[in-house]
Amino acid sequence: MDCGTCPSSEAITIEVPQVVKCNVSMSESAVKMLADAFGEDRSSALLVGVLSGGCSGYMYDLQIVEETEIDCQEHIIEGFRVLIPNHASNMLDGIRIDYIDRLMGGGFKIENPSAERSCGCGESFG
Repeated sequence: MDCGTCPSSEAITIEVPQVVKCNVSMSESAVKMLADAFGEDRSSALLVGVLSGGCSGYMYDLQIVEETEIDCQEHIIEGFRVLIPNHASNMLDGIRIDYIDRLMGGGFKIENPSAERSCGCGESFG
């Protein structure tokens, strides 16, 4: 409602990202780590999401889930379910999930050809 005394501002336009059918791959070391973590149970899935933040603008958010209410694409890679949220699909198309085993700083690493920039830690991108 406009009271007539304050200057009016234009409406904000919100753009909904386009949903992209993602291509996702996983390295042998990532498959081995998931096999060690999941054992014979394949009912859980690896949810690869994106959060706002990090030193480059966005951060990867990896979770092991039984199920989710997020609208996702499901990919089966080497028998493992990998879920990509549709709202982040345009940022995650073409990712390769890797696992680096180091004495300090080991863990999952995402190689993302869609990222315009990424930081040295490998956990954030823009």
